[in-house]
Amino acid sequence: MKGLSGVINISVPKSAAVETMAHLRTVGKQGLEGVALWAGKHTADSFTVECAIIPRQKAFRSEHGLLYTVGSEELHQINVWLYENRMTLVAQIHSHPGAAYHSDTDDLYPIVTTVGALSLVVPDFASAPFELDNCAVYRLFSGRGWVELSATEIKRLIRLEV
Repeated sequence: MKGLSGVINISVPKSAAVETMAHLRTVGKQGLEGVALWAGKHTADSFTVECAIIPRQKAFRSEHGLLYTVGSEELHQINVWLYENRMTLVAQIHSHPGAAYHSDTDDLYPIVTTVGALSLVVPDFASAPFELDNCAVYRLFSGRGWVELSATEIKRLIRLEV
């Protein structure tokens, strides 16, 4: 198996989704984008998210649009924590001010870079309740980059626990 490409079931606890959305809404109320990460453990075909990670981040508004950054020291600390806790990142989740889509910046500068990992984009600064149907969900494929998943693929792959 290469990376997470063999994972066909991802289980996300409600607590991770709630923490993620609370962060994205808080930042969104300031008119800015935010990012969260989902970490957990996996077998050959299943991944269980154990927690949301809200990295220290800086958000910017410029004439070119919105942007968030996570510094190299923070990324290093996250990687050390993941190693010490025997966890892997499965997804990055970030907000957009309007429609949910993967921008060129999202494609070029992801935090999560493991083949098979996900990138979820939440529309409207996460102002609505979290529903996968409202998100654009992309999966990283070897040689193909970030590919948007269909609604059917999303429902088959991700299970939000209640």
